[in-house]
Amino acid sequence: MFYLNYKYGLGLSFLLLLSSNEISVAKVAKKEVKNSPAKIGTTAKNKLKNVLEAESTKSTTDGDTNDTIAKTKLKNALDEENALNRAILEKKLSAISAKIAQLSLEKEHKRLRKEIEEEDIREAHEKAIRLLRMEREKLAAETELAQAKFTKQMEQYSIQIAELDKKLQLDRGQTQVLQEAKNRLQAEMEGLNTKLERSKRIERKPVYLKDPLRKKDNVLVLSDRCIQLDGHITCWKANYIVDQIQFFNNKDSVYPIFLVIGVSPGGSSWAGHNILQAIERSKAPVYVVVRQWAASMAAIIATLAPRSYALPNAEILHHQVAQLVFYRYRLNVREAQELSDELRKDWERLGGRIAKKMGISLKTFDKKLYEKAMDGCWSEYADQAKRLKWVDVIVNGIEESAVSVLPDAADYTLEKYSKNYLGTNQTVDGTKSVDQLYGYPLMPHDFDYSYRPPHQQQAQLMGKE
Repeated sequence: MFYLNYKYGLGLSFLLLLSSNEISVAKVAKKEVKNSPAKIGTTAKNKLKNVLEAESTKSTTDGDTNDTIAKTKLKNALDEENALNRAILEKKLSAISAKIAQLSLEKEHKRLRKEIEEEDIREAHEKAIRLLRMEREKLAAETELAQAKFTKQMEQYSIQIAELDKKLQLDRGQTQVLQEAKNRLQAEMEGLNTKLERSKRIERKPVYLKDPLRKKDNVLVLSDRCIQLDGHITCWKANYIVDQIQFFNNKDSVYPIFLVIGVSPGGSSWAGHNILQAIERSKAPVYVVVRQWAASMAAIIATLAPRSYALPNAEILHHQVAQLVFYRYRLNVREAQELSDELRKDWERLGGRIAKKMGISLKTFDKKLYEKAMDGCWSEYADQAKRLKWVDVIVNGIEESAVSVLPDAADYTLEKYSKNYLGTNQTVDGTKSVDQLYGYPLMPHDFDYSYRPPHQQQAQLMGKE
């Protein structure tokens, strides 16, 4: 009802406003019509004045007749012009009035439409407010219900937490008892392990003697200044031995250094020369000790060392330097001659020194090699080797004063032995060729001065074929 009254009121206001606008427009038009004749009369007067001034120049002889006719025509022209201007002004006035009325109606229409839109917006806003209030009340009710459920659930959780806390306290007590028992057992185990480790170690320093041979029982006493030589003598193994000799010299140049040969079939000629030079130039004396078997280059190192020791059952084997051609076994005459010349030069350097120490010529030594064995590999036990001056001293035993830790069985396996003997990580099995087991790279003009039984050489040649 309020809305209808509001619209009726707006319509009445619109009619009143329209009437007032039309009255204002009519007044303005009337005022313009009143003022227009004056303006038109002024224009006519100006034109009349101009005509009179023009006629004044004419001859005054025409008389009064011509003057009257001219005035009558001028008046008629002025009346027609005034009527035309009045019609034009009335037409313009009606157009302006219509435009003003149209603009007034559009303005009132816009105002009414704006008021209606504002009313619609106001009603939509009030409706949204009502919906939001209802939603808020709903949410408040749901929140209150959820809070009540949460409170009830928290009470249940509190009861469960209290029970778990009691159980945890009990478990902590049991855990503490078990932990104490565990700590006690660990302490006992650590004590036993410590006792076991101590039992594997000897708290004794190595014995350092300038003369390592103990005369009363003919036992060689070794210190911790020992260098092990097992397996093939390669260039990289020789470099390692030489560096150890340098290290022990820098540490102490008085007490002897021991190069202990376990089992070695010899190896590279160049590597052997490298080791011999390091032994001969060492400030500290370097003594070579043969435990089991020294052949080829290893035997030359033992024989040419300043002093060498050997156990009675150790074996020493000498033979002429030889070269196995791995990559080809057929040589032409020139190649064979050059290889033979190089072999002869190397043998004169090594075999000549051995023969000189034995007190015989190299030719005699060559002859004896093939008298003792068909393949020229002369092998003797240490006691006989001492008579031949291949070794200097035969000892009854070897005492290693530096061994203070019980050896581990894991260090004495076939893999470990193969690695030390062959110089690789390969193990000995029947599927590997002789080259794989005993082969190692040689530099140009280097010779393989190592002992290889005839059956190994034959197997190698058959494998190449």
